[in-house]
Amino acid sequence: MAESTAFVADDPKAVFIATMARELHQAGVATDALEETLVAIAAAIGLQIQVFALPTNIAIAIGSVYRQRVVMLRMDPGRPNLRRIALLNTIYDDMLAGRIDYVEATRQLVLLDEHPGYAPWLQIPGLFAIAVGVALLLGGGVREMIVSGTIGAVTGALSAFGARYAVIDRLFEVIAAFAGTLILALFTKLIGPTNIYISIVAGVVVLLPGYSLTLALHELANRNLVAGVARLGKVLSTLLALGCGALLGFTLLGPQLLQSSDVHPHPVGAAFWLLAVVLLTVGLWVDLDARPREFPWVFAASFVAVAATKLFGMLPVHTAAAFASAFVCGIVANLGARFLRIPQPVMLVPALLVLVPGSLSYESILFAFQQNIGSALPLAANAIVNAILLVAGLLLSQMVFPSTTLRNQRASFGPR
Repeated sequence: MAESTAFVADDPKAVFIATMARELHQAGVATDALEETLVAIAAAIGLQIQVFALPTNIAIAIGSVYRQRVVMLRMDPGRPNLRRIALLNTIYDDMLAGRIDYVEATRQLVLLDEHPGYAPWLQIPGLFAIAVGVALLLGGGVREMIVSGTIGAVTGALSAFGARYAVIDRLFEVIAAFAGTLILALFTKLIGPTNIYISIVAGVVVLLPGYSLTLALHELANRNLVAGVARLGKVLSTLLALGCGALLGFTLLGPQLLQSSDVHPHPVGAAFWLLAVVLLTVGLWVDLDARPREFPWVFAASFVAVAATKLFGMLPVHTAAAFASAFVCGIVANLGARFLRIPQPVMLVPALLVLVPGSLSYESILFAFQQNIGSALPLAANAIVNAILLVAGLLLSQMVFPSTTLRNQRASFGPR
C-alpha cells in the first residue's frame, strides 16, 4: 500500500489528473463527460488511465493494464458551478500554452476552493428572480408572481441557512415545500385565491430535479448505466421529499387550500417573456455562481432556450418542441465553445435549466397525493417523454457539431 501511494504521489501527472477529477466533480460535470474529459487530458499528457465515475464516487486506475495504481475519491454529488468550470478551463489553457507545469496546475486547482463565489444570502434575491420569471413563463398573474417570489426568497434563505447547519441542509427539500404551502395558504386567506401549481412549482423550481433527470437519461444513453441509475434514484428521492413537504402542508391546512387551483393561467405576451428571460438570467447567474463576465452568455443561453421553445411550440412540429429546442441550444453552446472560447457548460447548463420538465414531474407528485392518479400519471409520463426528447436533441447536436466540457486537445504539455 505504501508503494502504491508513493507511486501516485511522486508522479505530478497522476496528482494533476486526480485533482482535476475532484474539481470537475465538484463543479457538477456529468459523469460521462467527466470520464471523457479526464481520459482525453490524460492521453494528451501521455498518461494511461481508466476512469469509473459515479455521482458520489470516482475511481482512477493509473498505469498499464497489469501495473495499475488506483486512486479512490468519495464525494457528495456536485451541482453545476460555472465559476469553477471557467477557472478549470483557464488552468487547462495555461497548461496547453506551456505557461504553467503540472505542479503549478495542481497547486492552482487546490486553490480553487479559496474562491467562495457569491455570498450565500444572495440566494434570496437570486431565487426570487427565478421564481418570478418562471411564474411569468407559466402564465401566472400578479398574485402568482407575488406568491412564487415569496416562496423563492424563503427557499433562498433556507439554502443560505443550510450552508451553515447540516440539519437544515439534510431536510432542505421537505422544509422548502412545506414552507411553500404555508405561504400559499396565508396569501389565499388574506388576499385571495391563486393557482397553487404555478405558485408552488415556480417557487421551488430550482429544487426540481428536471436537470438531474435529463443528466441521468443522458448518461444512460451513453451507456454509463450505473451512474445513470444512481442519478435516477436521486431524482426520485428529491421528488418524494418535495411531495412529502407539500403533503404535510396540505394535511395541516386542510383540503380548502386545493380550491385555489381553479385560477387559470394568463396568455404570455412577448414583452412578458422577455422580462422573464431577464429575471431568469439574473437568478441563474447567482444560483450557478457564474462570474460577472459570463452574464451575457447566461442571458444568451436563457434567451435562446425560451425563444426556441416559443417558436417550435407554435409550429406544426410542436409535439417535438423539446427535441428541437434542445438541439438548437446544444448547437449554440457548442459553437460558442468552438469559436468564442466560452466553456460549453456556461451556455448549455442555463439553457437546460430553462428547458427541463421538472415542474411537470412535481405536479404529478402533488396530484398523486391528492389521490388524483388519473392526472398524475399523464403528467409524469409527459415529463419523462420530454426529458427523453431533450436528451435526443442534445445527442444529435453533439454528433453534428461536437464539443467537450473543457477544450481538450490532443497536444503535448512539454516532455513526457
